[in-house]
Amino acid sequence: MAISGMEMADLVREVCYDGGDGPLLLGGAVAGYRAFADVLGAGTRFPYMIMGVGDPTQWEAGTGELDEAGRLVRTPAASSAGGAAVDFAPLEKKVGLALHAGWAAAVEAHGHGMAAIDGLAAALDGKQGASANLTALAGQASAADQMSYWTGAGAAGLTALSAQGRSLIGAGDAAAARAAIGLGALATQSPGAVAISGGTIGGIVDLAVADGGTGASSASVARSNLGLAIGSDVQAYDADLEAIAALATTSFGRALLTRADAAGVRSYIGAGTSSTSGTVTSVAMSGGTTGLSVSGGPVTGSGTLTLGGTLALASGGTGATSASGARGALGLGDMAVQAASAVAISGGAVAGLTSLQVSHPSSTAFSYIDSLAGQYALLRWRSGTAGRWDMGKTNGAEGGSNAGSDFALRRFSDAGSVLGTALTIRRDTGEFQVGGVLAPASDNSLALGGAALRWSIVYAGSGTISTSDAREKQEMEAVDPALIEAWGDVRWVRYRFRAAVAEKGVAARWHVGLVAQQVRDAIDARMGDGAAQRWGLLCHDAWDAQAEECDDEGVVMRPARAAGERWGLRYEECLALEAAWQRRAIAALADRVAALEASDAG
Repeated sequence: MAISGMEMADLVREVCYDGGDGPLLLGGAVAGYRAFADVLGAGTRFPYMIMGVGDPTQWEAGTGELDEAGRLVRTPAASSAGGAAVDFAPLEKKVGLALHAGWAAAVEAHGHGMAAIDGLAAALDGKQGASANLTALAGQASAADQMSYWTGAGAAGLTALSAQGRSLIGAGDAAAARAAIGLGALATQSPGAVAISGGTIGGIVDLAVADGGTGASSASVARSNLGLAIGSDVQAYDADLEAIAALATTSFGRALLTRADAAGVRSYIGAGTSSTSGTVTSVAMSGGTTGLSVSGGPVTGSGTLTLGGTLALASGGTGATSASGARGALGLGDMAVQAASAVAISGGAVAGLTSLQVSHPSSTAFSYIDSLAGQYALLRWRSGTAGRWDMGKTNGAEGGSNAGSDFALRRFSDAGSVLGTALTIRRDTGEFQVGGVLAPASDNSLALGGAALRWSIVYAGSGTISTSDAREKQEMEAVDPALIEAWGDVRWVRYRFRAAVAEKGVAARWHVGLVAQQVRDAIDARMGDGAAQRWGLLCHDAWDAQAEECDDEGVVMRPARAAGERWGLRYEECLALEAAWQRRAIAALADRVAALEASDAG
């Protein structure tokens, strides 16, 4: 049987990014291999193998064929789905032509057995001597006989051992073997009865109390383990004893220390019974032990201080005998009696504020500006008395279905009249309506949307304008011929979006375009790994995970988002490269036609 191109399975391999359990659209030949369509026509049956790269747990082997659209129609024989068709994820896969059974049989029939390999028998014979000698060595009757064999005729057939190994084999008994490897007498003792005479034991920490230690590595823990209750309070007791000793050196102190009880101490220092019901923080003694006057600080206690009249405002009182009279004397108005959580201001203005804070210690804080439906409820900023900006609820009528009372940001003229609405947000749809040009804060530095937050559709009256000024470009050269060659391997395909199919089923529409990973692989195959990402037509973005954020009422303010990555294309650059490839192809055809016409004319 001849070995044809079809049987050379290692030369046919394609990448695939399609998914599902039906026909798979192949994405082009892997670098160094051929595509199935290059060697097999539509309808030809062939064995295949699919290996998951993005998800290595998915695999499938079977028999298949290519349909008219170049898709692999699969009949699985074995798979990671128990032999059924695998529902492949839309991740990278490699699809290869499996080894042809006829070719394998033909190779086996050639008779290339083990005996036909030159030199193999001689090489194996050279290895048998060692095995025979080891068998003979094991069969010696005693260690002495083994040693005799080892040092005699058997030595030539064995691989040389080290001096240490030879001395161990030659040991006559266990003691000699221990001596050969350097083991002392301690090695023969049992773990439960180790006897040590002389020397030093190192590495022992926290010897237990039962073994004559303290079971601790610090003084405080050792005192606790030994039941010493004084512990670290010894210094405090010493300080108290020193204070008592100092007091005993004075006649007043010695007399005070001889009193039998608290009443005796109070009597000696001239304190009355009132001292037992309160605290005097600053005391000055006058007239020996009979007089007591407060010379500063408050007098505290649980009793009642009774005066012969009202204490004047100048003496720290209010000069009044009622709560309302006291508030009047202190100049307090009606707001002083309102609760802090329900202050009511009717009329007038709050003036002189430099800041206003609205907060709540345990939940969301709200400030309310109320108005009737169909009327403005606005917060206005002014310069002097002339308006500059205001924002809030508009005066649109509320007609049901969440319509009306939209949000607006309005701008004012120097004279304080409304110039227009800069921004409107509809309450029913959340739609933004901008009253001016929407422009980035800096030129050519900010994106509209993001890798994980894309606009689904962009409606515009005309196409976008991209920078093409020669003064902003450099190194303007002809397109790299290798890139044009690689572009010839790129395949235009039709496809449907997975999200649209999940939502609309068979009604989901078809699209025509390119697959970013196939573009990448086609360019890398021609120009080297990583070459495609050095061209602006291919993009790769990644983003971190984002937790869901809700307000205190449970309303989702920002939805959760898993981490991910995505490949993309700048289609205007892809189309430009497609035009360059077609130009070159047309030029080649024109040259060929011209050459044929010239030949006919001659």
